[in-house]
Amino acid sequence: MVVVSSSAMEDPPNWMEMPDEVMANILQRLGTKEILNNAWKVCTTWRRICKDPAMWKVIDVQKSDNDVEEHLDLERLTKKAIDLSCGELIDISISGFGNDDLLDYIFLRSGKLKRVSLTYLRGKACWLTRAPKRFPQLEELHISLGFINVEDIEVIGRNCPQLKSFTVNKVFQWSHNDDHALAVANYMPELRLLDLCGSNMTNDGLEAILIGCPHLESLDVRMCSNLNLKGNLGKLCTERIKDFMHPNDSSENCRYLLLSYEFYHELHVFLQEWKSGARSTFRW
Repeated sequence: MVVVSSSAMEDPPNWMEMPDEVMANILQRLGTKEILNNAWKVCTTWRRICKDPAMWKVIDVQKSDNDVEEHLDLERLTKKAIDLSCGELIDISISGFGNDDLLDYIFLRSGKLKRVSLTYLRGKACWLTRAPKRFPQLEELHISLGFINVEDIEVIGRNCPQLKSFTVNKVFQWSHNDDHALAVANYMPELRLLDLCGSNMTNDGLEAILIGCPHLESLDVRMCSNLNLKGNLGKLCTERIKDFMHPNDSSENCRYLLLSYEFYHELHVFLQEWKSGARSTFRW
């Protein structure tokens, strides 16, 4: 005969009696999309917790690969999360969607930002000429596969003196150009982490960075095909930079960047062959 203890027959714990801060910690693990699409509709208690601006100090919204119609819904959800943050947002990550209008909406309502990560966005990044002036406390800015020019880097460097981590990933060019590298060297002297994966800079640009950014601890130059680090420059990078990623190191964790690189490389080859009459169609 099975004996059931009295403790086993007690009522299960009442989740509604859980302290708000504990429940908020649990809900935050669901992510922005899941909270706004589902969790806050469950009950009045969860809805009340989800309306607390403290829930929205960190916002992370990423577009899934299999939904081409998701852009508008994600923009709507992101704006809703920004409204709920009531200006308390300090960290935002957006991947696979968005444009200048959405970014303007975010930055005009988020004066306490310390970290911004943007991946694969549409638009011309007009916000970059305005937003940095509002965020002197910004410490991290990461832009992958988005438009950014030399003037933008100068504006960011002049207006964000606390910037310690900076990423610009772009592989759309085949010419040699050190403009971005020189701008970083001239206007971002306090950097500890710099990711220029896919840059078309040369050894001159890299040397300028080593001089202009003396505090660098991490430097990523993967897929920078114009660099030649077989001599003293490569040795200097290895000795001085604690975490140094070489041009030929694996880029398997750079999914968006790798796909873009493969596409534009194939396009470049096609254009060369098309000019010579060797090929007339482009397949991808």
